Amino acid sequence: MNALKQSATGILGVAIVLGIIIAANAIVSQFNGFRLDMTEENLYTLSDGTRSMLADLERDVTLKFYYSRSGDGTPIPIKQYAQRIQDLLREYESADGGKLVLDIFDPKPDSDEEEWAQKYGLTPQSLGMFGGPSFYFGIVAVSGANEAAIPFLDPGAEPRLEYLVTRLVHEVSRTDKPKIGVMSSLPIMGTPAMPYGPQPQQGAPPWIFVRELENMYDVVEVKSTVETIPEEITALFVVHPKDFPDSVIYAIDQFVLQGGKLLLFVDAMCMTDPGAGGGQFGPMQSGSDLNKLTGAWGLELEAGKVAGDKNAATQLNVGGGSVDTIISWLSLRNDQINREEISTSMLEFVMLPFPGLWKGEPAEGLELTSLAGTSDNSGVINTFQAMGASAAMREALEKRDPAPLIARLQGSFKSAFPDGRPSDTPENEEGPAPAANESHLTESSVDSVVILVSDVDMIADQYSVQVRNFFGQQIAEPINDNLNLVLNFAEQLSGSDSLIGLRSRGTYQRPFTRVNELEAKAQEQWKLEEQKLQTKVQDAQQRLRDLQRGKDEDQKLILSPEQQAEIKKFNEELFDYRQQLKEVRKNLRKEIESLGVTLKVINIAAVPLLVAVFGIVRGVQRRKAAQR
Repeated sequence: MNALKQSATGILGVAIVLGIIIAANAIVSQFNGFRLDMTEENLYTLSDGTRSMLADLERDVTLKFYYSRSGDGTPIPIKQYAQRIQDLLREYESADGGKLVLDIFDPKPDSDEEEWAQKYGLTPQSLGMFGGPSFYFGIVAVSGANEAAIPFLDPGAEPRLEYLVTRLVHEVSRTDKPKIGVMSSLPIMGTPAMPYGPQPQQGAPPWIFVRELENMYDVVEVKSTVETIPEEITALFVVHPKDFPDSVIYAIDQFVLQGGKLLLFVDAMCMTDPGAGGGQFGPMQSGSDLNKLTGAWGLELEAGKVAGDKNAATQLNVGGGSVDTIISWLSLRNDQINREEISTSMLEFVMLPFPGLWKGEPAEGLELTSLAGTSDNSGVINTFQAMGASAAMREALEKRDPAPLIARLQGSFKSAFPDGRPSDTPENEEGPAPAANESHLTESSVDSVVILVSDVDMIADQYSVQVRNFFGQQIAEPINDNLNLVLNFAEQLSGSDSLIGLRSRGTYQRPFTRVNELEAKAQEQWKLEEQKLQTKVQDAQQRLRDLQRGKDEDQKLILSPEQQAEIKKFNEELFDYRQQLKEVRKNLRKEIESLGVTLKVINIAAVPLLVAVFGIVRGVQRRKAAQR
């Protein structure tokens, strides 16, 4: 009777514990602000940059998540991904202080929700080749009259999910269109037509990267004779600043110190420069740098030298049907591109023809991030040797440690003109020059961002796109990710500072490493067995050919008893091999199924069992204490 009472007490204790857990879970679920992210990489925790952007929202934003939850055409992986998206979006809703609202819609066929999804530009997806069931899977942001959308949430872009949503919210919440200034010694803004005169000339359109920018931003040309960068410019693109006077460099210097964002393209050997075609030594006079400015920030472009990298060498057609591998024409892939940065994480291939190399360390107050760089099998070559044969380039390569080709500096900048505005003034500049030290800054008034690119050719049309004629229209097709890189930079520099600080998030996929090990082991066994079989097949075929050669011409089409026996032997060996493979697969399935059962037992039974044991032990202890 006493044992029965103890058992009943233990069961009652377990029930009480389970009841407390359920009640606590119900109570905690009512507090949306109370969440605990237990993932290894804090996948459901918003970054500081996103929280800062949400705190500074200028007006209310509504996020509309369109997801065909009840549709037959929605794949299971998409449904799982949708749950992770909802969890993240609820973090946005709970973190903004009431200015962001989340609405979730299930756009069923012929419903009002589907009509609105189509109105917002969301694209239905279908897995069937012949018009099977389709599903919607996108996000729309609305703020007043501003609308923006992610038409389809690609699961492959999941590491960029927070960045995409944050950018979407920022895009609709801002009240003005960003203005990007472009300054260059090259005709990147195009040239006007000159139909009259002794030699009529046809005008040229802006470079394609400029035309792409004009689709999203207010792009204005900034003359390379200015004394001051206009205040309304959010980001300034400086391309090939060849022979810029000190007055212009000073204007750029003060623009950065006032908090302006700068994207700088310089080149030790610019093939796009008209000087590059001026004879054998043209490329040697086609370089540009802004070392007078960047040197104050700790980085300089090595003059007269280009980067060479044997790991990033590019195969090029060198004429006459010959193909050669050029180590100074770089094709960056894999780990030579920073995969943790949003602007570069999704890029597959960036091409830099004869880029320069940045050297030095960031000045005090600045943080350097390499976005793309050389490998440990790289160095530099002087510009004269870079125009020679590939074998000579390899021999002339001066070994260097890995260094950045594209870098970002962020923080507090110091002026390259500590004594104030320089006295030089361009001769063609009209009007009086500003006062010597009028509003001069010696260091940043606010933190700023500068992106340094050691190549100019990468954004030239001939090195970034291939133009095709499509029914009378000129269509530009990217041949690499160079344009995507520039557009990513423009997106970050012209937007909120919060976008620059965002990183690529970790993966949400958590593979079963033990299962992967089992599969890899099985595949290795299959490979060995397959190699054995191939050897046996080759031996059998050789024996059959030897037997065939030994026959008379009139007996070639008749199988000899030896050939029949050989074929029978081969078929028996093939049957044995297939049986062996089947046994390997069977054992693999047994191990995986056994592992799956173990995991299920742990997940389903272990936790309740631990709670029960705890309740029983606790009940026994309390019973003994009461008897004392």
